[in-house]
Formats: sequence, structure tokens, C-alpha cells
Amino acid sequence: MSKRSIANFSRLFICISFLLCKIRSYEFSIEDEENQELIHNPNPLLESDSLNYAELVSSAHGRHLLLVSLLEKVQSPYWVPRCSGYLQLFLPLTLATPDQPPLVTTGQMLKNITNHNGTSLDRSQVIAMLNGIENFQIWPETRFSRFDKYHMAVMHRLSTLFVNQSSFDNMFSIMVVFKEFLSDEMFVDSVYQVIQKRTDVGFIIPSVVSVQPEDFFPGALIDKGVEESSNTSGQIGREKRQAGSSWARGRPVEVAWHQDEYRTMPDWEPEGRLWYFNEDPLVNANHFHWHQVLSSEAEFGSRLHSTRMDRRGEMFYFMHKQLLCRINNERLSVGLNLTNSFGPDRWSQPVYPGYDSKLGRGSVQRFAPRPAGATLLPLWQREMRKDLASVREAIREGVLVLGRTQTRMEYRNGRDMGISALGNVVESYVPSYVNSRYGDLHNLGHTCIGNLHMGQGEGVMNSPKVGMRDPLFGQWHKFTDDLFQEYKRKLGFYQDSDLDFPGVSVTNLTLQSVTPEAPNSLTTYLDHRAQVQLNSLDFTSVGSSSVLVKYSRLNHVPFTYTFTVSSSLPPTRGMVRIFLIPADVHLSSDDVDVTQLAIEMDRFQVSLTRGLNSISRRSADSSFVSKRRDTLYELQTKLMWGLVTEDQFNWAGCGWPKEMTLPRGSESGKPYRVFLVLSSLLESDAAHSADWRELEQTSWSWCGVRKDRGGMPDSRPMGFPLDRPPPGGTWRSLMYREDGSPRSNLAYTNVNITFLPDPWGLA
Repeated sequence: MSKRSIANFSRLFICISFLLCKIRSYEFSIEDEENQELIHNPNPLLESDSLNYAELVSSAHGRHLLLVSLLEKVQSPYWVPRCSGYLQLFLPLTLATPDQPPLVTTGQMLKNITNHNGTSLDRSQVIAMLNGIENFQIWPETRFSRFDKYHMAVMHRLSTLFVNQSSFDNMFSIMVVFKEFLSDEMFVDSVYQVIQKRTDVGFIIPSVVSVQPEDFFPGALIDKGVEESSNTSGQIGREKRQAGSSWARGRPVEVAWHQDEYRTMPDWEPEGRLWYFNEDPLVNANHFHWHQVLSSEAEFGSRLHSTRMDRRGEMFYFMHKQLLCRINNERLSVGLNLTNSFGPDRWSQPVYPGYDSKLGRGSVQRFAPRPAGATLLPLWQREMRKDLASVREAIREGVLVLGRTQTRMEYRNGRDMGISALGNVVESYVPSYVNSRYGDLHNLGHTCIGNLHMGQGEGVMNSPKVGMRDPLFGQWHKFTDDLFQEYKRKLGFYQDSDLDFPGVSVTNLTLQSVTPEAPNSLTTYLDHRAQVQLNSLDFTSVGSSSVLVKYSRLNHVPFTYTFTVSSSLPPTRGMVRIFLIPADVHLSSDDVDVTQLAIEMDRFQVSLTRGLNSISRRSADSSFVSKRRDTLYELQTKLMWGLVTEDQFNWAGCGWPKEMTLPRGSESGKPYRVFLVLSSLLESDAAHSADWRELEQTSWSWCGVRKDRGGMPDSRPMGFPLDRPPPGGTWRSLMYREDGSPRSNLAYTNVNITFLPDPWGLA
């Protein structure tokens, strides 16, 4: 090796070491800030090395602990120890199964179930309540799907039965009795639904990866984890473990992600290059978490959480548009073409490539593989075309009819008055499909694609947990976004009155990594040390250790935005929107427009004084990324010790994975433009009175805000001003006013994203 090569290698080693140290110190600083805000409950739930049922149900934190603990070891009977051994549930003899073991001194005896007259019900009467649910046919072996209209109708009736119980005691005992009659997926979903809708518990749920890992990790890996966990089962004697013990940390199991038996596509298949994104557990869990929070069905206008999400139909449209933007950017990073639409012209054609998720245990496949060349049934095609025609007709007429209500789809006073209703219709969210006027387009597409194998079981596209793994996911959502764009194009271009912020000028936009790199030089890398702790389901048994899975995940070096705002106005406020747009793409057709490429990186409010305002914003503070993502074990521990803030307790933990903030880029450096838009607040914006301290703790731009928490603080269309194709199809046209003069409240800068495939030589 030459002296120059040695010098370059040494410099690279020093830079990488510095990078690692800076990233860790940066992450620790964020954690320290979060820890300073923890509310330490003066009366923790766990005071005397045991949990008392009566005390648990007397507080919201205790009730929430009971609910989330039902998510642990779902495949095991209800009386199996949970929550590090501190919870062991027992039903009264009149409700219990014949094989329930004798009550232990540290166990929790649940309450009898009473009717409205106060009369106690026995087990047969409670089971009759389940059988009384109309057309109940989803038995434990059924693969439950949130995209299936019938399944969700049954889930709605179940969750309504649970939530409408007059007491938590009644509801909890009913749920425990019902557990053995429901499929694992359906029971887990019912727990999530209760958390969404019940007002006497919190809103936070654990990372869904830690609850049902078999939906996110290959079956061969799970088998390996169980085997290694079993080998250590005799080494740990106590059932109750303390936080920080070896049980809490978990026994590590390393997996060579996307290699050998874990590979889902052959080397020669180009779509397989996106494995690191499409199959990432956090990306898929985020998609499910979003649907769980914002797509739970309930009566229109009720106080239940999901229907109380402000502009939830628009959130559906916007979130999936941003997923499409991220998919397109990842495709460009690995040398693939932009996403093609899986639209009507392809519905009668064979579908390529096939896809096998490799999820499942032993000989049991959790999701059926889709063979290459499969074709939609003519019946499905006709139904989808009918639904599409009805939605397009509504777009042409500019009116949606929902029951007795007519919604005129138009743009008025800075607001899009139609997109939220249209989003509800396209998704088939209650109250749109109840009217059946517009069909079941989005969910029907997922269901049909998920059944292309024409056999037993369901494909991954029939599940929001893992639908993003399938290459057809992006193609299907390219089609649905094109449909939304038909509406957006009808609204025309934004005018100067929409885009101007008179008296305000933005300059000196710069991005700086936490490492000593040149300004506007960003770095991504494959983190081969990424890990997920699993201690739920049958990964562990009494006396065994948890499993710490290590795998490879895309990550990035954190960075900071800085810019200067010059204002000639009295003290005022504005909304900053930051977009990341690939610079080396030339759009020469109408197939893809810039709105399907521009990733909205952040959206936040700024307070401006007269003169110069220097503004700095960390990438980790983005209102799009998840601020905290606790595993089931971590959430249980924090609830027991009173270490959950009120803001966290009342928020679901939803958000885009902060590790995946940036697209991959390229090893030689991929050019991008960072486009910043500073808008004035609309007069009636909730931003004027919003609690920004609370909002900054959430990912409100990605997951929305409940109406009872103040609603969305920004009234402008989500994605503004790149929710509509700009003049000439280029974002640069927005930089200029109608008279050709530059618009001073918009700015951009050039950046490069460099990808390091193996920065520490761990692959």
C-alpha cells in the first residue's frame, strides 16, 4: 500500500471514528433533553415488588399498563406471567377456563362481569355476547386484514362492545375471556382499538415490531432466536426481572440481513435492490402505526380518537404521497426508474415480479407468496373500474355526496376544502363507504393484489404491517396519488397572494452535519449495528432471556439547518416548510411530476422580530419523525415506575423513523436541492393559539393532531406549495412572482448526499 493510500485510509478511519462519537453524543444529548422532561410519578405503580389489581385500575397509567400487557405473549394463555413476571391474570371461577391454574399470591384476580342490572354473568353468557355479534365468522385461524371491509366491520362491532362497557373492570374481563376465541392479529388489533377509543386510558402504544416480530423478521431468524433463547432458559431463575438486568438487555442474535435464507428476491431482479427500504421493520411498522392511529373506524362525529383527528382524510392522501416520494428517491439512489403506476391499463396484464416475504415459522408461511405473472380476476377488475369511475365523476363535478352532506371540492381563503373528504372516500374510511356511492377503491386494490396468488392465505399487500415490502405497494400508491393529482390540477396554479410573504426575506440557507464535513455535505450509511429488542409472543418463556436482534438499517449523520430571515414587519410569525428534491432528474413526461419527488423534511413555526433573525433547527427535531419509540418492555417499565410524561401518555408515538430521515444517496455523492418556503400564517390558523411546546414533542406533520388537542396548527394544504404541480412542472417557477421578480420568502441551496455502505467494516 502506498504512503498516500495509507494516509487516506488513516484520514478515513479518523473521520469515521469521529462520526461515530459525534452521532452517539448527539443522540445522548437528545435523550438527556427528553429525560429532563420526565414526570416521576410520586406514587409509582410498583412500590412493594408486586402489582395490585385494585390499585392498577384506580389510575389511568395502571389501566394502560394492563391493556398494553395484553400485547405480550399473545399466543400464550392469559394466566401466563407477563410484564417481567409482575402481572399474572386470573379470572373468577365463573368466567375461567377449566385449565386455569390456582391463583398465586402475586397474581391479579379480575372482576366479575355484570350487566346493566348489576347481575353477574357466567362464562357461557359472556361467550354468547361474542356469538351475538352479527355474522361473526373470523375464527382464530383466520388471517385478519385491516384492508378487508368485512373484517373491519366485525372489528368495529367488537371494539364498540369493549369501549361501551360502563366500567374498565367489565371491559378488561370481557377482553380476557374473548382472547382465546380471536385470532392473534384480531385480538392485538382490538387492544389497539380500545387504546385509541377509550377515554380512561392513555394513547401511547409500544413499537409494533416488539409486539408481533414475526410480521417483520424472517421466520428463519425467529427460529434461531427462539433456539438461542431456549438454550439460556436454565440460567435465569427468577421470574421477576429488574430494569437493567441481563434479561432486560437481551441475548443478542445477529442476522446477515438480506443474505442466504433471508433474501426475498434473486440477485438478478432489479427491484431487489430496495430491500433495505421496502423490508425495513421500522418503515413497515410506521405504516401500520399510522393506519392504526388514523384509520380506526368509528361513528362519524363521535368523540372516539380516530374520527377526532383533524383533516384525517387529507392526512391519508399526504402521508401516502410522501411515502411515494421516498420510494422514488430510494429508486433513484440505486439506479432504478421512477415508480410506474399500477393503473387500469395494467389491471388485465400479468404482474411482474413475484414476491415471497419469507415471513413465517418452520413450514408455515405467514404470508402467501405471489407468483410472477399473476393476473387480477376479471371480477376484481370490474369492481375496481366501477369504483374508479365513481370517484373520477365526483372530481369532475367538484362535489362529494356523503349521506345528506354535500362537500364542494374547492380552494378558498388559503384552504383546500375538498381534499380531506376525497381522502376519506378513496381510502374507504367510514363514513364514505357506508354510503357505498364511491366504493372501496384503495382498500379493494390492496385486497385484490394481496390475493393474486389465488390460494389459501393472504399476500403482504393485504396487511398494513408489511404491505410496503411488496414492489407493488409503491406502484399502487402511484396510481392513487395520480387520482388525487387529477383533483389538485383542477385547482390551478398558486397565485402571488398564496405564495408571497411581503416584508420577509430568507438568505444564507445552510445544512451542516455534526461531523467535520463541508457545509451542505450530508452522509448516510448502512448501520450494521442496528438492533431491536424482542421479548413478546413466544420469543421468550418463563425463565428465559429476551432476544436482541441485530440487523442492517439505513441511517444518517444528524445535521442542522441554519438560515437568516430579514423582516421589516412588527413581531410576527410564520410557517417554515423544507423540501428535499433530487437535482439530477429531468421530468420529460406527465407520468411523474415534482410533487411525487419532493420529500417534505420539516415543517415548523418561527417567531420573527424586526431586523435579522438567525434560525437553527436540528434534523432530529423534525415534526415528521418519531420522537420516541419504546418497545413493549420499555413502555411497561416506564409505566410501572411513573416515567412517562403526560405529553407522551397522550400521544401514540407515531412518526416516520428518524433513522430514515434522508434518502440513501450514492457512494459518489448524489446532488439534491433543499427548498425552503416561509409562509405567513392564515388569520384563522390554530398556530396562533397552539401549544407549541406540546406539539414539538410529537410528529404532528406526519400523524396529525386530534381536534380535542387543538387540531392541525397549519391550515394551508398539506405539502403546500408542492401539493399541486407548479407552473412549467418545476419547483423553480415558484421562486418568481407573476411579474418575473424574485420571491424573497423562498430560498434553496445545493446539497450532496454521500452513502457509506460499510463505514465500520462490519458487513
